[in-house]
Amino acid sequence: MAAASPLRNLEDEVLCSICLDYLRDPVTIDCGHVFCYHCIMKVCESARQPLHCSLCKTAFKTESIRHVWQMASLVESIWRMKADEERQPREERQREQKAEELCGQHLEKLHYYCKDDQQILCVMCRESREHRHHAAVLLEKAAQPHRGKILNHLKVLKGDRDRIQNLQSTGEDEIQALLAKFQNHKQDIASVFEQGHRFLREREQYLLECLEGMEQELTEGRNSHVTKGSEEVVRLGTLITELENKARQPALELLQDPSDIINRYPRKKFWIEKPISPAIKKRAEEFSDKLLSLEKGLRGFHGKLMRDLEYKTMRISLNSQTANGYLSVSPNGKSMVFTGLWMNKYQHGQRFDPEPGVLGSKGFTWGKVYWEVKVDRIWWGAEEEEEAMKYRGETRGVFGSSYVGGFIGITDGYSSPGYRDENEELEEEWSQENGIWPKFCLVGVARESVVRRGFLFTPEEGFWTLQLSSAGVCICTSLEPFQILSYCPRQIGVALDYDGGKVAFTNARTHEFIYEFSSSFSGRIFPFLWLNCMRSRLTLRP
Repeated sequence: MAAASPLRNLEDEVLCSICLDYLRDPVTIDCGHVFCYHCIMKVCESARQPLHCSLCKTAFKTESIRHVWQMASLVESIWRMKADEERQPREERQREQKAEELCGQHLEKLHYYCKDDQQILCVMCRESREHRHHAAVLLEKAAQPHRGKILNHLKVLKGDRDRIQNLQSTGEDEIQALLAKFQNHKQDIASVFEQGHRFLREREQYLLECLEGMEQELTEGRNSHVTKGSEEVVRLGTLITELENKARQPALELLQDPSDIINRYPRKKFWIEKPISPAIKKRAEEFSDKLLSLEKGLRGFHGKLMRDLEYKTMRISLNSQTANGYLSVSPNGKSMVFTGLWMNKYQHGQRFDPEPGVLGSKGFTWGKVYWEVKVDRIWWGAEEEEEAMKYRGETRGVFGSSYVGGFIGITDGYSSPGYRDENEELEEEWSQENGIWPKFCLVGVARESVVRRGFLFTPEEGFWTLQLSSAGVCICTSLEPFQILSYCPRQIGVALDYDGGKVAFTNARTHEFIYEFSSSFSGRIFPFLWLNCMRSRLTLRP
């Protein structure tokens, strides 16, 4: 039996920790542990990426699995040794087992357990002077408490195992259900977009057919117009030639036919026709209205999908430490007004001065985030924006319509902040009549490192903003920004895609897309507001 213990130790070294049997076709992974080839492949097929060793939790890749031929030979040798051991005579093993159960000193069977010395005793040992006065009990009775503890602990371990198996089963069911749900989502996405594509293709074909029909009618009308006009010109040319020849006749010949020449060559009512029929003009105007409606609908669709599907709506507040002294920021940091009075006695290095600007309290270095800015001016009516959109129209659309309106000078520096009274408002109206609209607020984002004492709000300086005034909306990309809307929305949506280098603006009330900046961001990007008008308020939402 002396050789049995080393053999069992060797057996433990060649057992697979997954199937708990001898290694079959052994392979090793990056960490050096060895498994059966089929066992580790089943783990790779059922586990998620990345893969981890079941013993040391070290990550490994399927490509790193290598066969260990030396281990296969060792397993075969140990298996043969065990088979030889099992072929030993039964009587020899019984004698060895009996020898193990005898007292080493008295060669008597072991029946007792000494509680004081925690030793197993035979009858002779129990009666000896050493253990005679100790508490000794039968082996079975002494083992009962230990066996009970083992059984209780075994029950707890089995319960833990069952719970883990139940959790695994439940978790696998949840995972499979969610994966099935994802598959359904894929099908739904493909179906929804296919329906949308089909709908848009049908509408596109409908509009193109309408346009082709009008083109055909207009071409046919032009051909008819040219033909009739040419015929009439020929007829009149013939008549003119005859009369010219008649006029050149001598008086004798002319008087030989004294009949009324005018009656012989009467002036007929010549043909006249409009080149374009009123019906075609009316249909062309209606078609233009349909295109405007399509353009507006697509801008709204673009803005809504961009906000709902791609961006996370953030709760933004303002950092009063960066606010210009003439700005009053609410206690919760959600809104600000231009007071015209210097509110802050102490200067801070973060503060904008003299520009009436302020940064948000939170900057972003990754992700896609969205927030809204509500623009309030006291003299605005509730329906002003809708009326402006209805009657003014927009000056630039997503289909590349030409720009309308004058340029706005951005170098009107904020030299001396103060009240904007009625005279200034009249001056603003006068400026609009002369093609110059002074800004009253800026909405957008800014780099954390922007110069707080400058007055250029361009991307080169770290500002990506829309310029708002009562005359409309402009974008600030250079010293001379240009107008993109002829009305001022009451609520602006700002969508920042840091990783994609984009800042998009939408009309938050109608979801219409307004404009998008493309740039390469570095450092933190903060929400930015600028306000230079009394009786006005900018509010962050939500």
